[in-house]
Amino acid sequence: MISIAPIDDSPYQEQAYYKATLGALDSLKNALASSEGTQADTVQAGWSAKNITPREPVSLMGYGWKGEYERVHDSLHVRAVVFSSQQETVAWLTYELMIVHPDLADAIRYAVDTAQFPVQHLYFTAVHTHNGFGEWARGFGGKLTAGGYNSALVDYIVKQTLDAIQEAYASRSPVKVGYEAFAVPELVRNRLVKGGEIDPYLRVIKLEQEGGNTALICTYAAHATFLNSKRMDLSADYPSALVEILEQNTAIDFVAYAAGAVGSHSPIRKGEFTYEKMHAYAQQLAQPLIQNVDSIETEFTAQLIYADIPFHLGKPQLKLNDNWSVRSWLFNAVLGELYPQISGIKLGNILMMGTPADYSGMLYEQLSAEEAQLIVTSFNGSYIGYVIPDSHYGEKHREAREMNWFGPYTGSYMTEVMNRFSQLMTEATR
Repeated sequence: MISIAPIDDSPYQEQAYYKATLGALDSLKNALASSEGTQADTVQAGWSAKNITPREPVSLMGYGWKGEYERVHDSLHVRAVVFSSQQETVAWLTYELMIVHPDLADAIRYAVDTAQFPVQHLYFTAVHTHNGFGEWARGFGGKLTAGGYNSALVDYIVKQTLDAIQEAYASRSPVKVGYEAFAVPELVRNRLVKGGEIDPYLRVIKLEQEGGNTALICTYAAHATFLNSKRMDLSADYPSALVEILEQNTAIDFVAYAAGAVGSHSPIRKGEFTYEKMHAYAQQLAQPLIQNVDSIETEFTAQLIYADIPFHLGKPQLKLNDNWSVRSWLFNAVLGELYPQISGIKLGNILMMGTPADYSGMLYEQLSAEEAQLIVTSFNGSYIGYVIPDSHYGEKHREAREMNWFGPYTGSYMTEVMNRFSQLMTEATR
């Protein structure tokens, strides 16, 4: 059986999958229109964190086959923020793991449904640490990439997630909401194109409960790869240090971090790795936020909208060289069929959009959210590889070759869909 095929460079606008996604956008438009005008109350929010560190060493996940971790440098957590209004209840979940794999996301969705929690929607993301643990992916591909599927470990992650959601839900109260973005360009570099454009912003959502408790949701574009690839430590990398530093501030009670548009972006680290350097890096990233957290303006909002749409794709095209790719049947035999989606939360004038990918920060300036303040997160419960600008599809770099799975126009296609999605969300009133 032939296992290679020529790369299809037909424009995506001519493809059936594009038309299917446009149909999904039309359905979303109708659904949002039908719910407009409903009386809403002030959005409430609560938060919680639970430890998901395995009880015994398991496979590391992030730098290929490294085996089991040898020590725990910092414990890993799931952090939950539950938002609710009269119409919606959404659990925003970030995991101190490399990604949220579909098998893990499915297990969590099933458990939430079975437990009959009063939560309608789940929004997934992760910190993207390359020194987290695996063993949460089924099949041959799961064995190759994540060390397989450890049902007891997945059950433990699910239990801790349910506990975090339950605790966050119980702690809800009306919140004021604010947004700010701090430029920290000296800490991130473009690893796909030397000297290329970067997304330099630490983006922050500030939540203030009526009782005075304050939570922050933070995103940044640098990969969580500050740790040396040779380390056998379990760690959430610099995001863990960032959370610890911020939570030591008396004005901040809770912090959750999520990977932003991390495709093509790496942290700037000079010389040999040390944990002292990593802590200093996180301290430098945290500094503008610490200095300005009290001045981030917040206000009550009555608008909370969750939506997601399927992001339909053509046949996978895992590149072998400039002209040839692995046939789709072989790709699917290893990694399985993929069913990605675009997800979003509209919180007042803030729009969070979740992507099923390492979405490149090089594409951020092409995104438009009209008057909304936009935050993009990665790893929303599915994964389709790297999504980079079309003009760099031919680069001899792993982001453009081994990890760019769906052809030369995926960057433009996903960006167009995200812009259409954000327009519908920003126009909606509920």
